Amino acid sequence: MSEIDGFERVPSHLWRYAKDQAFLGEAAQETKRFLEELALDGSIDVHLVQARAKTLASYTDKSLKRKKDGTARYADPSTQIHDCVAARVIVYTLRARNDLAELIVTRCDWRERRNPGDFKHNGYDSEHIVISGIRDSEVRRRYKALTDYLGKYQALEIQLRSVAGHAWAEYEHDIRYKSGAYRELADDDRGLVDKYFIEAGGMRRYMDEIFDKIEELIRPHGAVPTDESVIDLDEPSPETLNSNPLDAAALGALIANRFPGDEPGDSLLQALILDQLSALEVTTIGQLEAALSDIEEGHVAKLMDYPTTTTGLRKLDDELLAIFRDRYVETAEGEDRQQLLRLRLRRVRGRFTIYSLEGLEETQRPVAAARAVRDLAKFVAEREGLAAATVTGAVGMSPDDITPGYFPKEVSTSAGSVYVATNLTRSYAEDLMRQLLSRVPGSGIRIRRAGDLLFETPSKG
Repeated sequence: MSEIDGFERVPSHLWRYAKDQAFLGEAAQETKRFLEELALDGSIDVHLVQARAKTLASYTDKSLKRKKDGTARYADPSTQIHDCVAARVIVYTLRARNDLAELIVTRCDWRERRNPGDFKHNGYDSEHIVISGIRDSEVRRRYKALTDYLGKYQALEIQLRSVAGHAWAEYEHDIRYKSGAYRELADDDRGLVDKYFIEAGGMRRYMDEIFDKIEELIRPHGAVPTDESVIDLDEPSPETLNSNPLDAAALGALIANRFPGDEPGDSLLQALILDQLSALEVTTIGQLEAALSDIEEGHVAKLMDYPTTTTGLRKLDDELLAIFRDRYVETAEGEDRQQLLRLRLRRVRGRFTIYSLEGLEETQRPVAAARAVRDLAKFVAEREGLAAATVTGAVGMSPDDITPGYFPKEVSTSAGSVYVATNLTRSYAEDLMRQLLSRVPGSGIRIRRAGDLLFETPSKG
């Protein structure tokens, strides 16, 4: 500050900051929503998202700080102080922290990414990212205050921590930086407290490792063959399909029927889904219905565990991801969308293809429940005849034999065609497997669910 006629002149950057208090608060709110949306799009579980604008008093104090030699720490505080708006995201695992960090740096311009714990070596572990802009024009349009803030202040700091890392950091900060009692301890006792925090840092690392192992069991990184899908599109008979073209209107009607009560979603995502379905050669509403019939309605939503109200388009997007898996990811336009789909794929990968039929010509790859029923119906029909494969309402010689709502699929066998119900609940599908297996005693067929033996018929002799 300088004096003019006995009065102090307030620096211009402080005047600007004082006038921007409401604007900074709005930017902080949008920062929180932006990070929540990013985590939701990537199906990353978060414990807490916080964002705040630095108060005028705090900004003033920081802008006036001096170095040890007495010179100003910030020659230009308005561009050198990066936490005028700052955010913190607490996630459950290190894997989730790394995933969210990668989403941030691929969608934002950034000037700094570091973990202070890498050089403090005291147990602290938190990823700090300073962003300077948002790359996607549509996101900039929706988050105008955040965009304007980045244009004006040029930087925003985001801290990412695991719950274990956050617990350590919060307690350590309260004890060593806020506690007068700590400062009044004798040197030896302060050193002992410091030693205990380092030991606690080791336990924090152990907790992070264990939580990551739990996450890997629930949502494994492991890949499955990229040329496999839950369903085979060439199986349904054309006579059983609605051949109306799959366009925006038809897709909207399907979503309204499949997810009643949910908001439909935005036109941008709708266009992306239609483009991907076209690339997968799903071009009629009947083909889409047939694809969806192999998964139980609502099952994918349970696996995704949406933390907030979710649109019908997002739910459909995830169901298609569960059905087509890596093929669906590969048809997405742009690395950003593929990145999100890969993260979400962990939630559903392998959750439907868990049944294998052993004892046919060779052990089959894992398939979905409805596909296992069809394979078993085909085996029974070819071994014992079409009549032996029929199950009232579920397997018949005509599409009309199938209970309405179960979307019959034609299965060609050496004995002729049978029609098999789809859109089966797991319990119903397993009951059908049991019934069909009872028609072929002595066949030596074994049915496994996720590796565990479910049903078997011992071989003769």
